[in-house]
Amino acid sequence: MHSATISTKGQLVIPTRFRKALHLQAGDKVSLTLEGDKLLLQREQPRHARLIRGKFGRPVLVAPQGPRP
Repeated sequence: MHSATISTKGQLVIPTRFRKALHLQAGDKVSLTLEGDKLLLQREQPRHARLIRGKFGRPVLVAPQGPRP
């Protein structure tokens, strides 16, 4: 289990290990849900295609999940 400290501004740093597991990058949106005494953080699915780094570092265009508009 990992722990983090909340700053005086109410900010929390998500450890690198978790950011990588969720593929979070600067500017990504996340949703927060309170379940009892637990705070759940979930990555919101982007609604548009975006570029990510592929297996060999090359850019790859990834389409959004879900039904097409």
